[in-house]
Amino acid sequence: MLRKPAAKNRRRGLSLLEMMAATAIMATITASVVVVMRSGYAIWNAQEADIDVLENGYGVLRHFYTQMRQANTITAITASNNTQGSLSFTTSSGVTRTWARDASSNVYFNNGVLNQLLAKNIISLTFTGYKADGITATTTVTDIQVVQCQVQITLPRGAGVTRTLTSKAWVRCW
Repeated sequence: MLRKPAAKNRRRGLSLLEMMAATAIMATITASVVVVMRSGYAIWNAQEADIDVLENGYGVLRHFYTQMRQANTITAITASNNTQGSLSFTTSSGVTRTWARDASSNVYFNNGVLNQLLAKNIISLTFTGYKADGITATTTVTDIQVVQCQVQITLPRGAGVTRTLTSKAWVRCW
């Protein structure tokens, strides 16, 4: 008479059906993780593009503030509603420097010798001159003691969202 083998001696394993079910579950989980990672990466890249453009605008304002603190006199300024803003000033060494925005959305700074590109993707650059009280706007260059620079940018991934950045600076000597 044959006896059945003891339960501990029987071989156990996964059936083909169990292996296929486990593989399908793992494939679904992996695909879900890939989709989430790709969308996170796309959002990250969009945010980085927006931050780059914002940093261009903030860089223009930092440079403007530094240069205004070194200016002796304002020699020319465009009207405050002119989005192709231009501002000229002289330094203590007598060098005339100029800020300007051209039609191709680039902001240039002329250091007295040549034009230097400061930022791209600026859609508006305006300058407003103020008298010594810092409140009364003026275009008379001899009366200007404070200058406000306003930069407007469009965020590339922001579906047309524009940001306006503003800074005021006192002219060094007056």
